[in-house]
Amino acid sequence: MQFMPLCEKMGKPAIHWENACGKPDASAGILFSGSMPSKAIRLFKIMNISCVGLSTFFRHQRKYLEPTIISYWEAEQANLFDVLRFEDEGLVLSGDGRSDSPGHCAKYGSFTVIEQRLNKVLDIQLVQSNEVKSSTWCEFEGLKRTIDHLDSEDLVVSALITDRHRQNGKWIREECPEINHMFDVWHVSKAIGKKLDKIALLKDCEDIALWKPSIINHLYWSAGSTPNGDGALIVAKWESVMFHVQNQHINHPNLVFPECDHGPLNAQARDKEWLTPNTKATVKLEGLLMAKYLLKDIAKLSTEYQTSGLEAFHSLVLMFAPKHTGFSYFGMTCRLYLAGLHYNENSDRLQALCSDGRSQYNIRFPKFKKGGHTVRVVKTKPTYDYTFTLMKRLLESYRESPLALNQSMNILRANAPGPLASAFDQPNKAEAIARHTTRFR
Repeated sequence: MQFMPLCEKMGKPAIHWENACGKPDASAGILFSGSMPSKAIRLFKIMNISCVGLSTFFRHQRKYLEPTIISYWEAEQANLFDVLRFEDEGLVLSGDGRSDSPGHCAKYGSFTVIEQRLNKVLDIQLVQSNEVKSSTWCEFEGLKRTIDHLDSEDLVVSALITDRHRQNGKWIREECPEINHMFDVWHVSKAIGKKLDKIALLKDCEDIALWKPSIINHLYWSAGSTPNGDGALIVAKWESVMFHVQNQHINHPNLVFPECDHGPLNAQARDKEWLTPNTKATVKLEGLLMAKYLLKDIAKLSTEYQTSGLEAFHSLVLMFAPKHTGFSYFGMTCRLYLAGLHYNENSDRLQALCSDGRSQYNIRFPKFKKGGHTVRVVKTKPTYDYTFTLMKRLLESYRESPLALNQSMNILRANAPGPLASAFDQPNKAEAIARHTTRFR
């Protein structure tokens, strides 16, 4: 059965699907689209369309697809490095880790950095948990590998925005003092919000729940209204919130920020009561908001760039590497690279417009809002040109030398970590089956 390839209809380079069990075209289409092979192959079987089997797919992936993806990612990454080497001010990065499974017992941990001014994924490091002490150390190891990689490419990191990972912070402070390490406001506000919810459950502290949105907004304002990044001023603005909630708006004892910056308040429009000084609620709230460790972190809030792009990228990774599915080391690596290629191609999408020219928005009801809504910008449709480039590179390399494609992965495989089970004693299978019993009849 012959089909006109979609790429021909779209004016893309023609790619012909010949001999599903021979050339790796069908396998490439499944992987490059981020699909799960078992589901995609089952779809073709249900539709009675000839397709590769699972064993053939994994053979194609191992020999031809993985080296194509890795070489293309490295080429695109090298182009980004060439552009950034001419930046005199150094790189401004946001970085964060991601585990491949829910909970704490992850097999893989990846660390990703995005260059904030370009909004491009610059580097992705995958760490298997048996390479470090435990899965909780994967993010730290990924950070070190990222910094080492960028240093080997003669790239200077001037600023790095992360969450409040203590291990990462200590290492950057001691080993990379030239990097201006800052914290993402959303991560700090999220931690404060959870503790506010816990305090609001206490007796005589229920009014704190009404003040939570205002306190979180004040944190964002404290950072956003200080574009020069003056940590002392950010902390002074933050400390004023305790006076504000007690209806004291002038004559604060803090000389850096002695009074609230808002205008006259409308008493009739208020939806919550002022807190009374020296009550249980006020004392608990002050103990939380004025804690020394928190003030120290607030002084390092990032005032211009945040990690929202990284959070969006991690959501995108779920399309290519869902957490309910296990992958081989290079299988996970390639799916992370595919997510990076997709993000970089679509990172500059504009806001979509309605037929009458108005900007498009939609309303969402995220779980953390607990019934509240948020307004989100609707972007234009994403493109997938990188998949056609990948297919073209694959077929060109396959026609030239299939063996060379496979051999290019041998060096990488030799240095890859062994499977988690390699650390255990392997029993004789026949003896294990003979000893096998069940607790149920």
